Amino acid sequence: MFLKRVWTFVLGFIHLTESATLGLQPKLSYVKRQDDTPLLPPVVDRFTTHEPPINWYALGDSYTAGPGSGDDYDADKKCTRNNGSYAIQMSHRFPFTESNHVDFVACSGDKAPDTLIRVRDLVEENKADFMVMTLGGNDINFSTIAKECLVKAKWLPGDCADTIDGARKLLGAQEFEDNLHAVYDDIFARMKDDRHYQLYHIFYHRFFNDETEWCDKESFKLTGYPKLTRELRSNMNLLANDLNKRLGEVVDSYIQKQTKPSWSQGPRLIGLNPDNLTRDDGETYGLFDGHRFCEPGFTRLRDPSIWFFATYDKDSVAKRDVALEILEQYDSANCSKNPRYATDTDFRQGCDAAQSSASGQAGILTLPELVTQTFHPKSAGFSAETRMLQESLQKNRPAET
Repeated sequence: MFLKRVWTFVLGFIHLTESATLGLQPKLSYVKRQDDTPLLPPVVDRFTTHEPPINWYALGDSYTAGPGSGDDYDADKKCTRNNGSYAIQMSHRFPFTESNHVDFVACSGDKAPDTLIRVRDLVEENKADFMVMTLGGNDINFSTIAKECLVKAKWLPGDCADTIDGARKLLGAQEFEDNLHAVYDDIFARMKDDRHYQLYHIFYHRFFNDETEWCDKESFKLTGYPKLTRELRSNMNLLANDLNKRLGEVVDSYIQKQTKPSWSQGPRLIGLNPDNLTRDDGETYGLFDGHRFCEPGFTRLRDPSIWFFATYDKDSVAKRDVALEILEQYDSANCSKNPRYATDTDFRQGCDAAQSSASGQAGILTLPELVTQTFHPKSAGFSAETRMLQESLQKNRPAET
């Protein structure tokens, strides 16, 4: 969902150490943490109408591609597909005992028109039994929102509130719905007109606990600005909620206008909101509850129990040293003398990051290639998404007699 330039931007102002806190305020509400839940055991597939393997596609934006999660899936540095993504995790922990084959074609930065082209170019007709995707965040320029609101230098032009207002206008526009419906149209045109062939559209997550006080003085940047005040965190969460609500409306409106018999015989388009799930007992919860930034019990923005990447953060698996890769792209001794340094924000941030790495200020971190992992799920978060998707597949592809 985030473009590569966002990662370049944030690297220049990595927050190397978070400030210490004095502890939790007594009035904080308790957040029930979603613990690491074992993945579901597979069941025999009695839904698919042909012999194995079960074929499926994973497509859409960076929330499917999984930048930073695990090692590289392939050599495509633009799309940054990684092995820690829910797509690859589920291909190895498939919810059915039958063999499966996934075509992993998600690409970081994709908007709906980009995914539409990718579907037309890469999705084979009548091959997929189901498809899974995340899509819509980039269509309201969420990467720009993160840049303006969470990591932008104070002296740079731009305004967080104006950027959020612009995103809301895009979200409410008919074009947002039309573009997603066009993607749905092409996806279903490439699947058999049969209730056994489905699309699962996964929505997005709130980044923050917006009630804690300890986080008010924290920042993702070394400069200490912008502060993660409760107001800022609440505004970001509200936008994520509104995005998910709008996506739910887009899914519902598409289903309502379908007239072919296959659409009345079983679910074909399934929207999954990870921030609004329901247990068997009726309790609602968020998949990342207790694992967001600024949760009670945490004292820093980089914590193994947080399921999002902070700036210059680590996943749980061994990876390459990104500091060396930054130095390969920028001449730390001379890049600040380049005329682009004064006019090109992205170049300046990359140069500053290279100089920080060369001086040793960045520390030695084992990270993947220079990717847009910030504010994306870590491998542990994608494991939770894998479990969510396993449950949905077993529910919506039930055994048939």
